[in-house]
Amino acid sequence: MNNIFFQTENLTLGYGNEIVIKDLDLSLQKNKNYEVIGKNGSGKTTLLNLLSNNFEGNTFDSDISREATNILEISHIPTLLENLTLIENVIYFTSSMNIDEEKVNSTIKKYDMLSFKNDTIKNFSSGMIKRTELAIADIKEPDVLCIDEPLNYLDKQGIDRLQNLINERTANNKSNILSSQETSGLLKNKETVNLNET
Repeated sequence: MNNIFFQTENLTLGYGNEIVIKDLDLSLQKNKNYEVIGKNGSGKTTLLNLLSNNFEGNTFDSDISREATNILEISHIPTLLENLTLIENVIYFTSSMNIDEEKVNSTIKKYDMLSFKNDTIKNFSSGMIKRTELAIADIKEPDVLCIDEPLNYLDKQGIDRLQNLINERTANNKSNILSSQETSGLLKNKETVNLNET
């Protein structure tokens, strides 16, 4: 399928009888970057949830084909376990990978979170949670990384860390899919999916 991991024609998605996305044609490749833009309610989060197999709505007889692909989504809603520490979350979310401790520590340090690794997530700010999620994504190295509202909660230093992650992934021919109301400026070579036009 020429590196295509997701393809659909006339994609129509919604919840109950309410349609959020209508008649969208998509063909996404593992080695390309994509930016999904659209105003509130245009279906950005819905589309990312579908791509990452987290969609719990209706597909309205849409024709969808997908390849088995390692996809990770960083949602606008945190997914970390708040009663565990940072390091316990990293271990939990990478448990199937046999990652050595040195790599874990070096990655956590890369996101300026090493001094917080034994602190409980429920005491973290939104920015600290986002950095932890980015560190976990960095360790897991998915083929496709979807990030909903990538700039939310990140200060300039956090944005720099995110930009470095995207640059590294792009250099390794891995796909990044970012979703926001307008362009984030994080992706240099990208294709745009404009949900305002559907």
